[in-house]
Amino acid sequence: MEMLLSLLTKLTRLPKKDLIPALDLFESIQIPAKTTLLVPGAICTKIWFVGSGSLRGYYLQEEQKRTKGGQYRDKVTREVTDWLIPSDSLFTPMPSFTKRIPTAYYVETMQASQLFTLSYQSYLALKKLQPEAVFKIYEHAMNLHHLRIKLGNMRHPEDRLRMFELTHRGMMANFPCKFRPPTSTLIGIA
Repeated sequence: MEMLLSLLTKLTRLPKKDLIPALDLFESIQIPAKTTLLVPGAICTKIWFVGSGSLRGYYLQEEQKRTKGGQYRDKVTREVTDWLIPSDSLFTPMPSFTKRIPTAYYVETMQASQLFTLSYQSYLALKKLQPEAVFKIYEHAMNLHHLRIKLGNMRHPEDRLRMFELTHRGMMANFPCKFRPPTSTLIGIA
């Protein structure tokens, strides 16, 4: 739980002594690579704190394939990765988690991961126990959401990739090649 305490201290910037009582609300789990944690249509019931490994959030987009003559024929389904979550970070589709509405995302582990999960019931208990920590966690998730919107609004794919690399320095090097999403998916031109 020392890893979780360090992560919470980093995210919330609160003293460790204030966070220690909250540690019992978290569950530590080991998850193998390529494990699906959430599917579209389900309500997200957990916040995932990534101690080691990585997660990704993606959705499926169906498009009509264009033929040489300009005709549209077959449908193609593509995975569009919206979120890459490195170790020492957290992830949850916040609207689904807080408003109890179905999500549009898949969430899966990209590598074998140690996750610390906070269930919705524990989240409510943490709100009473340490409201400032909950605010900081929510603020962190919203900042990630804002960054994703910013990346999506950049006109050129090269700019999106550059911004992604600056924001998550060295992150891509941590992923084994077979788990790296294609660059085209990362920058939204898949």
